[in-house]
Amino acid sequence: MPSSARMPVTALLGANMFFSGVTYAATMPYASLVGVDTLGMSPGWFATIMAVGSVLGTFLSLFLGYLSDKLPDRRILVLIAALGGVAGHGLIYLWPTQTGFTISMALLMPIGFTCFSQCFAYVRVYYSKHMPGRADFMVTALRTVFTIAWVVVPPAAGWVAAEFSIFDVYLASSLSNAAIAGIFLALMSDKSTHVHVPPPVRAEGASLLSTFALPLGVLAGLVGLIVMSMAMRILSFTVPLFIVTDLGGTVTDVGFYAGITALAEVPCMLLWGWLTTKLTKETLLAAAGLVIALFLALASVLTDMTVFYWLLILNGLGTAALMSINISYIQEAI
Repeated sequence: MPSSARMPVTALLGANMFFSGVTYAATMPYASLVGVDTLGMSPGWFATIMAVGSVLGTFLSLFLGYLSDKLPDRRILVLIAALGGVAGHGLIYLWPTQTGFTISMALLMPIGFTCFSQCFAYVRVYYSKHMPGRADFMVTALRTVFTIAWVVVPPAAGWVAAEFSIFDVYLASSLSNAAIAGIFLALMSDKSTHVHVPPPVRAEGASLLSTFALPLGVLAGLVGLIVMSMAMRILSFTVPLFIVTDLGGTVTDVGFYAGITALAEVPCMLLWGWLTTKLTKETLLAAAGLVIALFLALASVLTDMTVFYWLLILNGLGTAALMSINISYIQEAI
């Protein structure tokens, strides 16, 4: 790291990744239980809200990814996304009603959910600038910190939800987003942490639309990744409801589901990382999608919670790729 850095940047980014994990791990496994079981939404209305939020969040992530190369400071987008998370999950905690949940998940949290991708985009560019030889390693290491939060937080959040109030997990998420905002405000006080990638220069006489021109194969890959990302987000909201209503599980089981999946991701990320040296990212992402499809097909016919736990190995294998390889794939494609 450059000697000009006036603060422990890696430690701050590591803490940021952990808090990013908390914002997801403390709330995402329990969203369906809050919306349907606690607030009394119909499954159809809940699914509509989450679908709208997922679609909006996916396209917002792509737009902000494009915009991040146009702004003079990438840290601004992380700050905006984190504040969106503070407002979104804070609203559910302070106003635990169907209306509050709808406004939060359909309108505010699509902004908050972009915080993860914006944080990783910043991390990759920062280390590509300051440690080009170790950039991929640092991205993997910090992604592991995010996964650790997914291992330890869901069981703890499940205990809090069972013993106190399920809405307390949204307070934890809101405070974690506030911590992320605080970390990036601190980073913005250090000029050495400012990074910027100048956008590609258009050829003389080329139209503005040429900025968005992509080869057909790359465009098809991005569309496929958008579909898989939307499916993964919807999956994360529906499986907890499946555990409680169809498998006879409890809120604690939901916490273990998220924790076991994250624990399985750790060795799987190492496997996928090794495979990136042997196969193309397109091949690996397609394989990960098929693994998730197999997990869903097998889980849909289950009636036993114990067997479901064993299937989470497949879930962790597919999720590890779709939550790590996709970042570098999109950045390289764009």
